[in-house]
This record gives sequence, C-alpha cells and structure tokens, in this order.
Amino acid sequence: MAYFLMSYITATPFQRYVPSFCLAEADPEDACSITISATALAAYSRRVRSAEYLERARQKYAVALTRVNELLSNPEAAVLDRTLVSVLVLGLFEAIVFEAGKSPTSWTAHTVGAMQLLRLRGPQQFKCPLSRKMVAHASNNIKTSCIQRSIPVPDDFVALDKQLTLLHDPNDPSVKLAPMVQKLASIKAKAIASPDCNLVHEALELDRRIVAFSNECPAWMSYAVEPSSHAPGWAYGGVCHRYPSAYVAKLWNTVRLLRIFLVILIRQVASGQLDPDLARLRLPDGEASLADYLSGLQQYARENIKTITTGVLASIPSFMELDDFGRRFAPSGRSLAWPLSIIEDTDMCEKAAREHAYDNLEMLAGDLNMPQAVHPSRFPGIREDW
Repeated sequence: MAYFLMSYITATPFQRYVPSFCLAEADPEDACSITISATALAAYSRRVRSAEYLERARQKYAVALTRVNELLSNPEAAVLDRTLVSVLVLGLFEAIVFEAGKSPTSWTAHTVGAMQLLRLRGPQQFKCPLSRKMVAHASNNIKTSCIQRSIPVPDDFVALDKQLTLLHDPNDPSVKLAPMVQKLASIKAKAIASPDCNLVHEALELDRRIVAFSNECPAWMSYAVEPSSHAPGWAYGGVCHRYPSAYVAKLWNTVRLLRIFLVILIRQVASGQLDPDLARLRLPDGEASLADYLSGLQQYARENIKTITTGVLASIPSFMELDDFGRRFAPSGRSLAWPLSIIEDTDMCEKAAREHAYDNLEMLAGDLNMPQAVHPSRFPGIREDW
C-alpha cells in the first residue's frame, strides 16, 4: 500500500483523493477498501514481477467487483463518494493488469460506468472539494475515452462538466483545457462519421487556441530548456527540458498530445487522405489558390509536428530516476507511454524521433514491467491516468 500511495499514483489524479479514503477507521472489508487494496497489490506485483501477488490481487478484485455491483444496485449507496472512488480505482486495476493483444472492454466499461454515476449523483457531487476532485478525474477519463474511440462527448455530460468548471478557478489550466478537449473529441468524431476536408478550419482554430493557452500559462507551469552542453548524452537532439515536477511535465505533454492529433488531421486534409474531394474546401479570405493553401497546410503540419515531438521527447529526463546503477523510469513515467506510442506510430514524425520514442517505450516496458507499452494493441494500460 505504501508503494501505491507514495510512488505509483504520484503525478496522477488519483493522488489528489485516494489517500483520503485509506483512513485507519475505514472498514477494511467494504467495497472501496478492498478495491484500493486489490489495485495496490496489482501495482506492487508489477513492480516486483510477482505472479503470486498478481493472482492474489485478482482474487481481491473479484471480491471488490461483487461488492461494488451490490452498491450500484442500491440507489442510496450508488451516489456515495466511496462508490465513485471504487469505480474509478477498478478502472485503474484493469489498466494495470491489461494484457497486450486483448480488448480493453473492462476498462471502457468502468469509464462508462463512471459517467452513469456522475449523471446519477447530480448537483450534490459539487458541494464537497474532495468530491469535485473525483468528479474532475472521472470527467477527464470520460473525455479521454471519447477521444480514443473518436466519439463526441455526450451533450448532457458537457452540461454537467460546465457545472463543475464553474466551481473551479477560471484560470486553472484544467478548466481552460476542458472545452478544448471536448472540441477535439467532436472533431475526431466528425472525421470518422462524415469525413469533410472543411474540418481543417475547426482543427486550425482549435490548434491556435491551444497555442495561445500555452503562451499564457501560469508561472508554476514554466519549464527551463537546458543548454545543450548540460543535457544528458541520451537526450533527443541534445534538447532537454527541466520541469518543476512530473505533474507539470505530464500536463505539458497532455497539451502536446492534443496538438499532435490536430496536426495529424491537418496533414490528412492537406494530402487528400481524409477527403479526396478537395475541390469543396473553402478557402480563407486572402487565399487565392487551392494549391498554395494546401501547400501551406502541409508546411504548417511539418513544422509543428517537429516542434511538438521534440517537446515530448525533451520531457523524458523529468520522468527518470538516476542512481549508481544508471537511469531508469520512475513510476510516473507511465504517462509517457501514450504520447511516445503516438510519435512512434506516426509516419509524419521524423525517423530519428520515431526511433527515439520506440527505444524509450522499450525501456519503459522493461523498467516498469509494462509489456503493453511496446505491443501493437497498447491501450488502455498506457492511458489510465490522464
């Protein structure tokens, strides 16, 4: 449990509320306690590479799942904070034990279940600061799931999310990012359901909003670019960023990941991949030639994907632990797996960047016992704490 609370969930949303539900007076046999215990043991089993501990964790999980289902069948118990925590932590368990090559059905089911719980809980869940932290985490999981599956965020959930943001500092980066994440989910859904080259205008507008957000970030999000002479020899292109914490590094990579999706779509439009009927593309004011506009989009995509991928790769040192035996990924390095896998799998990224991403995915898989990080069906185990 100590490893789970003090190390494994560091720099994740779980760190903000799970410790509050591990109090000494809590019933060790209730659904929440058993769920946290099972998940902590699963995380530790990965750390020490113990099949025995993992099997014990699965046995605990089976008990926890039964207890949680009992709570969900009781309207009064279903709306309790400990029930929502249980559902969120069950999702983390599924991510930890996820086996590469299998369908992430259980993880997705827990995410959808959390959305149903938020609907059921209603406005009362916004009264307590601790509850708001859990709701914010569940909200992020739901929006991430929508982006993964290229579906729009449900309208009623968007309304619920707006209620939540009204209770937070409007200058909080997560509050500012929320509508941008929802918009990205909408754009990705449209690109799948009804491919239209004119989606590029929405993608460009959203990308510019995200760039503006990056340029106006608060002081606590600031990071330093190390002189190349001070960067580790293994840093990509000799570029190394230093962040005040792994949490801040992860937040910046969230921003970069949003931009990667948008830049990929912009390039797909410009190349005719998304919609071959480019004759219907509306030209912005001042653009006289379709060919010139498409060429400009291609250049925009090339230049920005290079900048974005360099930023992600330059954050890697912030997730490393150094000792007498060398370097290894800290548990918080799990958050790198998603952006690194996108870079490694995107042909518009430079070959050197893709190779560097893959090399670090292999190291991540070995250091943190995450074989799914280098498997073609990597998800959801690499996305559980965004």
